Amino acid sequence: MKVKRPNGFLYFIVYILLYPLLKALFHLKVDRSNYDPPKGPFLVVSNHSSFMDFLLVMLTFYPRRLNAVAAQKFFLYRPLDKLLPIMGSIPKNLFDPDIRSIIGIKNVLKKGGRILLYPEGRCTNDGVYTGIHKSTGKLVKNLGVPVISCHIEGGYVCMPFWRKGIRLGRERVTMAGLFSVEDTKSMSVDEINSAIDRRLSGLDTMAHSKPFRTFRSRSLAEGLQNIIYWCPKCGREFMFETEGNKICCTACGNEAKMDRAAKLTPAPGSVVPDSVHEWYKQQTQYEMQKLSSDMEPICERVVVRIPAKEPGGGMKTCGNGLLSLSPKGWRYEGELSGETVDLFFPIDTVPAIPFDPDDDFQIYAHGSFYMFTPEDARKCAKYAVIGECMYWRFSSCVQMTPGYDSGFADC
Repeated sequence: MKVKRPNGFLYFIVYILLYPLLKALFHLKVDRSNYDPPKGPFLVVSNHSSFMDFLLVMLTFYPRRLNAVAAQKFFLYRPLDKLLPIMGSIPKNLFDPDIRSIIGIKNVLKKGGRILLYPEGRCTNDGVYTGIHKSTGKLVKNLGVPVISCHIEGGYVCMPFWRKGIRLGRERVTMAGLFSVEDTKSMSVDEINSAIDRRLSGLDTMAHSKPFRTFRSRSLAEGLQNIIYWCPKCGREFMFETEGNKICCTACGNEAKMDRAAKLTPAPGSVVPDSVHEWYKQQTQYEMQKLSSDMEPICERVVVRIPAKEPGGGMKTCGNGLLSLSPKGWRYEGELSGETVDLFFPIDTVPAIPFDPDDDFQIYAHGSFYMFTPEDARKCAKYAVIGECMYWRFSSCVQMTPGYDSGFADC
């Protein structure tokens, strides 16, 4: 795979225009105290807290230019289909073996370039580190270059996954050496994965006494119902409404208020976890407890989209049908580009379900990927949660690390 070196002029223009803006809007602090840039090629690994992360990391490393590994879907839309190749980005089919991207990474490093990798493969849904595919350690060992880590804090508060737009606040990027070439040779794959987990989750970095928070307190909770659907008080689903800083179950009145640090305070008589992460974890455990090896398949009518053939055409709606999920895997039966198909995705091959809140969830397999939109689009979060619960419970060989306090490893 041929990958261009990031365009120097465009990189400089973006740096001049956006880096001062990011520092002003988010009071961005960059800690380089443990960062000694290696000479020659190196790999950067970063946690993925928000959709701003690409800009944050690439600009904090300037004048060193990074070739970023990005999800294949971003290359499908205009103008990104032109801009990303100019900036030297490498497309990757998420959670699916992609020899093309590995070849691209190696070619860049052979030429003395630097690679930016987000090994989680997606933005965090609930504000904490989600874990990585275990093949990450094998890739790091195989590349044989120094590895630098970036730990981003505050991104989820300023640009949470479950709503559009940004909120002004504070962010910090901590850059530090993670592995030398000698480390990658002497450490096992499991040791490398464990070290990446600890660094990107923040467990082996200095904890900051003050929580990261936004500067304004209006409309903080709006959109939270796009990922939180289960009420811990009455057990009902999809009964939440949000307005301003409040989220409330319309079935039982269970209510909480979100503060500027994204913490939740329940109203008197309400039962609400104190953070989005803890609520999402309890929701995951609630779904996990309902699973059994002899359970009936969970079925849903869906509209399916696949990548358009024309460059820049995005994702194209190509049919509708029945999507079912069982301990054996996912099955789509219905129309696909004018043909009747029966597609099966074994549970071992679908370790994670990225989703766009209130829009679609995605399955990466067969060298491509599919976007599914249920009749009730609010269920995207639910199918993402159930799909990953199925993987952790029934996969014959789990290939994901559990991340930080996800609840999967405890069930």
